Amino acid sequence: MRQFSLRTVVFFLIELSLIIGGSLLAVSCGRYWLGENSYNPQLFIPHLISFAVFYHFSLFYFDLYDIKTRVPFSAYSLRLVQATGLLCLILAFFSYVLPELVFPSPYIYFILFCDFSLIFSWRVFYDWLTRHNRFNELIMLVGSGPVAEKICEGIARRKNSGYQIVGIMGDLEDDGTDSSCAGCKHLGRDYSELYSRAVAENVNRIIVSMGQRRGLFPAAELLRCKMAGIMVMEDVDFYEQLEGKILVDNLRPSWLIFTPGFKKPRQTRMFKRIIGMVLAAAALVVAAPVMLLIALAIKIDSPGPVFFIQERLGENEKPFMLFKFRSMRTDAEKNGPVWAQEDDDRVTRVGNFIRKARLDEIPQLINIFKGDMSFVGPRPERKFFVDQLKKEIPYYDQRFTVKPGVTGWAQVRFPYGSSVEDAKEKLQYELYYIKYLSPVFDLLIILETIKVVLFGRGSR
Repeated sequence: MRQFSLRTVVFFLIELSLIIGGSLLAVSCGRYWLGENSYNPQLFIPHLISFAVFYHFSLFYFDLYDIKTRVPFSAYSLRLVQATGLLCLILAFFSYVLPELVFPSPYIYFILFCDFSLIFSWRVFYDWLTRHNRFNELIMLVGSGPVAEKICEGIARRKNSGYQIVGIMGDLEDDGTDSSCAGCKHLGRDYSELYSRAVAENVNRIIVSMGQRRGLFPAAELLRCKMAGIMVMEDVDFYEQLEGKILVDNLRPSWLIFTPGFKKPRQTRMFKRIIGMVLAAAALVVAAPVMLLIALAIKIDSPGPVFFIQERLGENEKPFMLFKFRSMRTDAEKNGPVWAQEDDDRVTRVGNFIRKARLDEIPQLINIFKGDMSFVGPRPERKFFVDQLKKEIPYYDQRFTVKPGVTGWAQVRFPYGSSVEDAKEKLQYELYYIKYLSPVFDLLIILETIKVVLFGRGSR
């Protein structure tokens, strides 16, 4: 699974080390100033674990581990202050509910000061490093095929991606640039010089993006680069790693056949089914009072049923009845099925609120309990739209090889779709999810979903 890049893992471990070091320093100083009997050192490990979990949780929910996206440092600093504020609220809550779980006063103040100072200083230093491209991986593009443009755009959009394109080798326009990779250095057209140019530019990775390969593919030179320790990748593989989705345009069926992944072990499927059924049953019990309030609000706000029940297609395109709270007027589709739109006037006042808060999807817990859906998976679609999209989008039927989900990789990475182009974009994320399907990936998506709900992003 490639959601966790090596850079992100190292970044996380460095911050974890700083939290441990800062907490140890603060407790040591506190015991020196306040007296050794003021704190029991045997409680340090459990207190540290809870503190580190709470701090990382706060940093995660303010997007402070999205280190590949460049934001102004002032906004970045504000997020760090907000994350620390959230940490203080969490610590205050647990100090009241479970005081044995957190550091006691006044040690917690020393620890907050030390850890915040260390993390802020580290992030200032890291920002300086990335702005000066100290650790970027140098990349050479071979060919200027249709995927090359998207790779160039993706790296340019992520100023902190960890990659730097040193140039392109292949046929470009006469002026040395190409519309797909404008501004990139042209390293020549003679593929016989590929190895020597790669060595001269200190290239770490070569991305092959050749639209036409017959009679042109520099196999010998690429093999020479590979044996010299330079990584060689297909453009679609690198794009997948960069963007977290599988590009369906220009995708060859042979790639889907021979690429690693797309495994669906019986143990994983059984685990998802059992966990889904147990958690759905527990969640229905816990959410019952909230569901009752929502039902009353819907009945008061507009005439019609509380629940919206509609046929959707599940795994292997098997139809099932989807349950949701009704968020639209009862005559919303009097002229036939249509895509949901931004500021859709068919949505009721209560419906607008429960949609933004994702509360309209609570009844889907019933579908999870019945086995029609999972917590995580592609969005369940209607047959009317599926028949249309299968004709217009390649590989669209592959999304039905797993159960649909209440949330999914596409839902947290892309807004609610309202067109064929949006559906194609979401399919690329859905194929990526299916390729790397695992309980750990599901957990990551659930955490991202909670973040989306808390900040109101991605709903329509």
